[in-house]
Amino acid sequence: MIPLSENEVEVRGFHLDSDGDISLELASSLLSADERERAQAFRFPVHQDRYIRGRGMVRQCLAEHLQQDPKTLVFELEDRGKPFLKNNELYFNLSHSEEKAALAISRLPSLGIDIEQFDREVDIPALSRRCFRESEIKRLDGLEGDELQRAFFWTWTAKEARMKATGEGFGLEPGKIEISFDGEWPDRCLAPIDPIVYVSAVRFEGFRAACTVAATSPFELRVVPAHLERSETV
Repeated sequence: MIPLSENEVEVRGFHLDSDGDISLELASSLLSADERERAQAFRFPVHQDRYIRGRGMVRQCLAEHLQQDPKTLVFELEDRGKPFLKNNELYFNLSHSEEKAALAISRLPSLGIDIEQFDREVDIPALSRRCFRESEIKRLDGLEGDELQRAFFWTWTAKEARMKATGEGFGLEPGKIEISFDGEWPDRCLAPIDPIVYVSAVRFEGFRAACTVAATSPFELRVVPAHLERSETV
């Protein structure tokens, strides 16, 4: 494992509905008693399994960087509910959209990531009017079908990554955030300006999802490709 530099963010994409990235058995064996209890609280088995694989990957990936037993990692919650690793120098953020997930790990403390599948069904006109700035709405004008879905979710993931980076969540209204773009990809957060937050698009080939990472310091990306299911290869 190559150590992370001070300004580097590792982003790993993975699947939650198969054993291709981590087996359910292994993931379950890494969880704490509290995490296993949380998994059992989900009503449907598919959501239990996704939670288990997600938490298992968090533990496994952090442990690889720390050269530590995944089972010994201890997590706590910030005041606003954002989890963090107790007594360690690494920070992380996890996001998932149905069966796809993305995990960001860094030495930078203010870190956020969001992933959304392009085929997720949402009311784009209504959400855009409520959550997007005028410049962002104009980017959607005249777009249809897949182009509209992609433009919407690249904007949405940038906003949500921004909200997660500072731990504000939806305490910071999406409409107060303004994102600029380099072509299709989000590349700057124009507002709010305090604190300054940096954003970068994460492109997983064949993953068919928008993914954006954000931090309060400039950073470089290290992207670990997702294991592609046979049906998703391009």
